[in-house]
Amino acid sequence: MTTRFPSRVSRLYEVMDLMLDSVGDPLALDSLAASASYSCFHFDRIFRELTGFSAVEYQRKRRLRRAAHLLRHEPDVPVVRIAQDCGFPSNAAFAKAFKQQFAMSAKAWREGGWRAYMDAQVGRESDVSFFVAEPANLDAILAPYCPPEPGSVAARVNVRSLPAVSLRYQRYFGQSGAALSIACNTFICEREQDGGVARGAPWYGVFDEDPGFTGEREYCYDFGFASDGGDPALGLRVLPAGIYACLDFRHEWPRFRSMYEDWLDRQALWRLDSTRPHIQKVERAPDGQWQGWLALPVKKR
Repeated sequence: MTTRFPSRVSRLYEVMDLMLDSVGDPLALDSLAASASYSCFHFDRIFRELTGFSAVEYQRKRRLRRAAHLLRHEPDVPVVRIAQDCGFPSNAAFAKAFKQQFAMSAKAWREGGWRAYMDAQVGRESDVSFFVAEPANLDAILAPYCPPEPGSVAARVNVRSLPAVSLRYQRYFGQSGAALSIACNTFICEREQDGGVARGAPWYGVFDEDPGFTGEREYCYDFGFASDGGDPALGLRVLPAGIYACLDFRHEWPRFRSMYEDWLDRQALWRLDSTRPHIQKVERAPDGQWQGWLALPVKKR
């Protein structure tokens, strides 16, 4: 069953989102704790129970993943600038922390080391795209990743402007693959059964970082439905409007990875925008099959 968190924990979600938005700023634990209506001691304890990490360690890992993301997708930005933008006081401190996290230097990562790291991360359970396939039909999730025919995904990608969406969501930590799929499907069934969401309504999955660089224990995935009100025990966030590269699908489960490799890495006009999340929209068609789109946030080079 989905845990119904009290509203104080939903405020903790908001604090975590604030931490992501200010990933390059000093971490003021007392201010963050006050925002969630906790003392510093209880804030860190509850934060650890929810995520598996202390607030300091959680933010450090997020800073490093943001840096890894920028090193891959912003090749013209100097390493020292990325270190500063991600909150490290010196290039030496960044170099040490980066090597501890990714087992290679930032230079080696930028020169292609990220690919080997990503392959090791996503090789455990196909890859880290997000699905809500029925629990009795998990073949698409458990199947190993197979690169698409060159150009086949790129031919289907279209860049378009998406509106902002107010989202009521459940946040999942440390789950991936089949476990995450089943959790999201359970959440859908519960909300449809209690009348909170109509059958056939759209659902949104949200991942704020580069999924290929995030270890399983560190996954933070939001899944929910469009609503300005609703259950205050759920988190409330706004998916930002903007330009996204979209891949529409029906009766299939495409991968974000295929969008990266068959489209993003092969064209010269667009690059990933690290300030906005990856988004998946899914809904049941009248025949009961899933359809929707994957959306990568992009900006012009």
